[in-house]
Amino acid sequence: MKKAKLFLFILICLLPALPIIILGFKVSYIKASESDNIPDASKIIFYFDPEEIKNVYNLNLVTVVINSIPRKVLTNRTDVIRLLQDLGVVVNNNKRIISTTDKVQTGTVIRVITMGTVIEIEEEAIPFKTESVATKEIPYGETLVAQEGVLGIRTKEVKRIYEDGVLVSEETLSEEIIQEPVHSIIKVGVLKYSPDDLDVQYGYNCKHWYSVVNAGNYTDQEKRLLKFMMECESGCNAESNKNSTYKGLFQWNPKYWDIFFPEDNIFDGYAQIKNTIWKIRNGVNLYSYWPGCYRQYVAKHGEFTR
Repeated sequence: MKKAKLFLFILICLLPALPIIILGFKVSYIKASESDNIPDASKIIFYFDPEEIKNVYNLNLVTVVINSIPRKVLTNRTDVIRLLQDLGVVVNNNKRIISTTDKVQTGTVIRVITMGTVIEIEEEAIPFKTESVATKEIPYGETLVAQEGVLGIRTKEVKRIYEDGVLVSEETLSEEIIQEPVHSIIKVGVLKYSPDDLDVQYGYNCKHWYSVVNAGNYTDQEKRLLKFMMECESGCNAESNKNSTYKGLFQWNPKYWDIFFPEDNIFDGYAQIKNTIWKIRNGVNLYSYWPGCYRQYVAKHGEFTR
């Protein structure tokens, strides 16, 4: 009885120091291994070589590509179709099987291609043409849209073949025009008159046109300017038509001629003299209308004064 009381007394005395005693000892623990460090369990447990087992069971290492994703497979199958069925591949008319060998063997590559055929009806725009029509109804060189162009419409039946979702070919099965295009028509202003409309053509004839100017009711300065400019601009040829932009005795731009003098033939020398002096008397900028020739005139005769 005394021994029991003594033991109980010692135990009560040691209780406050128990945590210190416990912490004084080092606690052991287990460290988790990285996956790369974990050894092959088959070698640990059974102590066999995987390569030897593969040979014992006559397994072949092949590559199977499904939906463009390759995977390595160990198999004892020799038939390609049976192997694919083992892998859950449904072999039907929508599948194309390509194998590097007739029988499955190590190194064989089998590709399973999912085929898809789509037939679609499409609409295609048919471009319209643009026609130009010459007209004397608008000033020379100007254009006017007489008819707006409208695109036509063509329907096409197209067959497209896909392999693993990638388009590999297409074929037009049929097509039909359901709306013809409407051509655009643009009117282009041309010369209202031509040299052929004249009763008489004089060609290069300074003598004739000088006499017309001299007989006119013009000042000496106006006569000198007119004769100088007609010879400089056209060589005194009222029917001058070689330049694509300027025409006649004083090389008028037909666009402006038609605006100011729509009733007169631009190739009529008499009309050109009459209208040119009218323009000069109304303050036209001579440098703008006849830049090169007027500079020559100024160099020889000085500025024209009104």
